[in-house]
Amino acid sequence: MKTALIFLNGYYDLTKLQFYLQEIETGRKNGATLICADGGIAIFDELNKMDDINLTPDFLIGDLDSINNPTTKPKHIVINWIGKKDKDYTDGQLAVKHAIEENTSEHLIIYGGLPRSEGYETDHFLGNLKLLRLGYVLAKENCSDYKVEMRDPQQTIHFVLSNLYLIGKNKGLQRVSLIADDANAVVKSSQNLRWDLTSLHIHPDLTNTLRNEFIEGAEWAKLQLTEDSDPVYVIHNWYDSDIC
Repeated sequence: MKTALIFLNGYYDLTKLQFYLQEIETGRKNGATLICADGGIAIFDELNKMDDINLTPDFLIGDLDSINNPTTKPKHIVINWIGKKDKDYTDGQLAVKHAIEENTSEHLIIYGGLPRSEGYETDHFLGNLKLLRLGYVLAKENCSDYKVEMRDPQQTIHFVLSNLYLIGKNKGLQRVSLIADDANAVVKSSQNLRWDLTSLHIHPDLTNTLRNEFIEGAEWAKLQLTEDSDPVYVIHNWYDSDIC
């Protein structure tokens, strides 16, 4: 499965730089393409301040209005959108489109999607969350095994089409929440969750599938959607600092 790592111009926890470093190095080792959406290149600037680190993204895309003298130079700049302020796509959308349509990626991992609290950027987060769905819409005609997730140091948001296997990240509380956009989202079965979701209809207007959790002592949890189910967002987060 061809993978692209996309770095948005959003919130990065700079107290956990090792997380981002490990993600990039693992992605590189596995042949992933690194794509920065405009100001998302700033996380590379931060990482490259560390001793013996010299990371270079493959592509920088967007109108470049959020970049403030980056020291990191990408291998390629997608110049089609530079200077076009009244465009039909956000920088994040451009990055997702480039990953799928130009790079033929089947697995997207998105970073920097959370809002910066001091900026009241709830709108950015909700828009970034929709990028998971956008990738699915763009890829579904050409890719039967599309996979996308949004990762942060203590949280991953999955856009689930059929099934999902979650691994516990530490010995602390593992929370699992499900959200649906569409009316026909149905769980076929679940395992190792405190509240069993088997045969549950995830109603798009209700919140009764928030804050589930791993059963005590479980190291993994699994859920499967029915064959004709609409996609579901699954939010997995954990709370102590011992991240694996």
